[in-house]
Amino acid sequence: MTDSVDKKTYTLFMPGEERIFLNHFHTIAIALLLIAIAFQVVASETAVADAMVTGFIFVLPLYFIYFVFGKRFADSVTLDFDARKVRFSFSDERGSFERDFQDIEKINFRFYLTFVMDDARIMVKRPYNKKEVFRLLRNVSKVDVGMFGGF
Repeated sequence: MTDSVDKKTYTLFMPGEERIFLNHFHTIAIALLLIAIAFQVVASETAVADAMVTGFIFVLPLYFIYFVFGKRFADSVTLDFDARKVRFSFSDERGSFERDFQDIEKINFRFYLTFVMDDARIMVKRPYNKKEVFRLLRNVSKVDVGMFGGF
């Protein structure tokens, strides 16, 4: 998390390794599939067709998770307390867009911060300074810390 000089704008970033994973998911999934097939064929001398079936069983749940949650992750979320707006930035065709604080119904404060709006759920990784971010977000919207909040 970074803050500006006037301390009224805060930016939360998705970690670099998670951005790389999401941006290159298809290449990583194909590589995992080929590794699983090659390992089964070489190590256990399985037929290639059987190894492909097992490889697909291994990789398809990853695709399911990616297609369900992949479009929810933002590269950065900027909270502007002077303008009372949130800017969500994405690395794909969506680009970036702004919403007012009152458009946010609630913020789920778990492993990821999930900004829940009437038409979208946008996620960003929760930063290390949890208490400071919690205090900031509590002023923006209703913050749901879940069962194990500790706040």
